[in-house]
Amino acid sequence: MENIGICHVSKKQINMYQFSKKNKKIIILIMIIGLIFIFLDKIFLEKKKNFSNFNKVKNIKEIKYEEKKNKPWPGLYISIFYFTSISLGSLFFLGIQNVSKSGWSVILHPIMEKIASFIPYGCLMIFIILLLNAMDFIHMFHWMDSDLYDPYSAKYDQIIASKKLFLNIPFFLIRSVIYVLGCIFFYSKIKKISYTLDLTHSLNDYKKLNLISVIFIIFFSIISIFMAWDWIMSLNPHWISTLFGWYVLSSYIVTSIGTISIIAIYMNKKGYFPLFKKSHLHDLSKYLFSSSLLWTYLWFSQFLLYWYGNIPEEIYYFLKREEMYNSIHFWMLIPNFIIPFFGLISSKNKTNPKIVFTISLILLIGHYMDIYNLIAPDINKKGIKFGVSEIGSLLLIGGFFSYILFSNLKKLNSATGNPFFHESKNYKYPYM
Repeated sequence: MENIGICHVSKKQINMYQFSKKNKKIIILIMIIGLIFIFLDKIFLEKKKNFSNFNKVKNIKEIKYEEKKNKPWPGLYISIFYFTSISLGSLFFLGIQNVSKSGWSVILHPIMEKIASFIPYGCLMIFIILLLNAMDFIHMFHWMDSDLYDPYSAKYDQIIASKKLFLNIPFFLIRSVIYVLGCIFFYSKIKKISYTLDLTHSLNDYKKLNLISVIFIIFFSIISIFMAWDWIMSLNPHWISTLFGWYVLSSYIVTSIGTISIIAIYMNKKGYFPLFKKSHLHDLSKYLFSSSLLWTYLWFSQFLLYWYGNIPEEIYYFLKREEMYNSIHFWMLIPNFIIPFFGLISSKNKTNPKIVFTISLILLIGHYMDIYNLIAPDINKKGIKFGVSEIGSLLLIGGFFSYILFSNLKKLNSATGNPFFHESKNYKYPYM
């Protein structure tokens, strides 16, 4: 990762990355393996269900409920949300760089933009799953059962009924449409203006990019909170956290910076990203380090308040996860806090591509654990266990995410139209 000292960047140099047929076949094979895992798990579940129904008499309603088993949808939902959050976080981080007029990061803007290319696919897939829940094909969101709001029903739940103004299917879907269309719109707009700026080098286009980034940051800072409430927290409508939206947003940022680091290091090592120097890696690593601390601070703040308050309705959230997943809530501090803290606290380590790459990968695994921990226990009363279906979903959606990302990387633009491009190209961290 040495400074090659390139003064001019040609289109040929920027576009030299090719998504080879071999790599395409590998990713497609991974996706097929994921589908096979999901299919096999579904068959096993059906056989187990039929055996249970044969050996134990159940009434019709119980059998009907058994037929509505959510597999493989929870695993798919977790994986889709996870990879979509990486893309959303990348676009949010790109918006921050544009608004703050950070010179050092300009050469990384195209990579951030390409990671964000999964947004339309991820958001639409999430909305399809939400729609299937609203149509009662899937039953992941407990509050969508109309009997819970009927005072004359045996299932009547006063707590959920009191939230009907917010938790009702039409309003829920309207909000989700706003999230999905809003994120797709801002991604498309930023991508279009960025491409135009690269061609025109116009100051007016740069101002347009800056303005749309400001609007997007305001928009996303608000809707990300509601997204977290709707798409995750409402899975358990009896529990509420005022910190939850910010906590999930911090996870977006960590995973996106980790992915940006991995792709930048990979592209540089393969010779496709020659302008990426140790100075850029150092600053990127500082963001990775500080964002992991931010996530930890919010994790600790929420836990401390609940532990100190000791309110049964609140601490049940932690107790359930402790019983189901052997205190995973605490174990995930190792990949998400302890390893990045001690691994990146040294300035020397921040410029080591192997160390940063490894820690970024560990953080991505750790934050998948975090997203799984947020969603899986609240799917139903017994939660769901990590198994073949979840592995298959991770392979399928992860493969799809990788295919979209690498397909777009071959169209990597240079960002030469940005007024701060030359500053970024010649950037050198002063204390190295």
